[in-house]
Amino acid sequence: MENRNQSSRGAVELYGSFQIAQTELALPVAALQEVVNYPASITPVPLAPAHLLGLFNLRGTLIPIVDLRPLLKMPADSTADHAGTARKVAIVELGEYRVGLLFDATGEILRVPAAHIVTFDHSDGHPPVIAGALKLDDGERIVQVLSAAALLGLPEVPHLHHLESQSRRRVKQAQRHPTVSFRVMGANLALPMEAIQEIIRVPVLHPSPLTDPVCIGLLNLRGITIPVIDFARVIGLSQEDVDHHRHVDATLTVTTEGDDRRVVILKQHDVRFGFMVDEVSSIVGYRDDELLPMPAYARRHVSLFTGCITIEGRDSIILLSPDALFAHPQLASLAEGHHDLFRGRVSADKSAERARGPRETYVTFRLNHLLGVRIKQLREVIDYSPDIVRAPGSPAIVRGVLHLRRELVTVVDLRAMLGMAAYDSIETTKVLIVEHEGDKYGLVVDSVDDIVTIDGKDRLKVPSIVKNQAAGALKHCMNEVVERPGHGTLMLVDLDALCSQVAVEAAL
Repeated sequence: MENRNQSSRGAVELYGSFQIAQTELALPVAALQEVVNYPASITPVPLAPAHLLGLFNLRGTLIPIVDLRPLLKMPADSTADHAGTARKVAIVELGEYRVGLLFDATGEILRVPAAHIVTFDHSDGHPPVIAGALKLDDGERIVQVLSAAALLGLPEVPHLHHLESQSRRRVKQAQRHPTVSFRVMGANLALPMEAIQEIIRVPVLHPSPLTDPVCIGLLNLRGITIPVIDFARVIGLSQEDVDHHRHVDATLTVTTEGDDRRVVILKQHDVRFGFMVDEVSSIVGYRDDELLPMPAYARRHVSLFTGCITIEGRDSIILLSPDALFAHPQLASLAEGHHDLFRGRVSADKSAERARGPRETYVTFRLNHLLGVRIKQLREVIDYSPDIVRAPGSPAIVRGVLHLRRELVTVVDLRAMLGMAAYDSIETTKVLIVEHEGDKYGLVVDSVDDIVTIDGKDRLKVPSIVKNQAAGALKHCMNEVVERPGHGTLMLVDLDALCSQVAVEAAL
């Protein structure tokens, strides 16, 4: 180690000091962009190393938060709830990269003469994380100095090229992309809607002849054999972790009425596999400028993620890449292996599929009764917003106008439109966001129930006498019903016809 040379002894350098447990650390002020409170909401990241706590959105840039304790070989934090403390995140910027470092508390700005700065040698050619020390108060106070360059150079420390992020935000913003969001072990994930063949409750799973820890069994989907992948295991969790989190054995079982788990079926060409997820959350639409690039915290896995959907007022969602999933060596081997094993069934499967008629996926919701609309007709589903503004002179069915990410949406109370009883508390409702002939509408419904896939042969025509008894506009847009054992009758709504009626009545 050595002190700074004599020629620089008169110089003064600025450092910011921070605290982790009883250890005082410092960073050069030149490397600090800013210091912020621990964010109220962070996005957990699949496949992340232990020191990557998650991501948060700082004015349009995703910032990874790094816990320095494991990197500095310090004891683990006994406080599990970071957000419940007064912790700080120091945003370190080096060149074109940013990362957030978690500290227990901030200290002060130190003006340190060069003569009181000791640098540590690094004979191996790599700068140490602790680059030196500050000797303060006549040597009674020693503050260790962190090297921003060394920290960002450590394996598995996430790198985010924020200039790339800013340039991507300037892409065309008009086009929206619908996704289906779901949760796996606390992580919010999504897949493009067009990549999903269907979503089903967990059926009886049969053992797979191909032994693989991520494959929890096979399902028979109308004669087609599909491997079911536990995505929690794909993202690196052990079976012990999975069982502890879910308190159930996920294998060889059937979901009960209160079980939110689902199997999301993906298909590419003739190859299929299903992902077991903890619950399917919602329909989420995003614009290109709302998709931020993911930090490269684990280069072997980062290709699985297209980016992070960051929408104001909602939790961030990590978007998965279907192409990368099908190209993943382990998943591709399982999908193709099962496809080859059961190849002889394909022609019979296709004949049976034609006999069942076309299958379509519906979102079911409550409006006194159980109703369903085609998932492809929805842009997204949101909670009822307090930001809805009632315009003077609006028709009784119009709750107001919502400014939803630079688009104006007319919010319509379907209960009022159909002559039903008013809500006691509209704040608990959901809003279906749809587009019809260039106009955007938000349709207020009691609740959103599920995402189901229905065979064409199961859809029955609604008898005229039943249609005539239906409420108001439902007469013109409810043409088919499906009997769902255990759930009653599901009435299928033609959303285009309903929106046509909405447009007429909203204009009165």
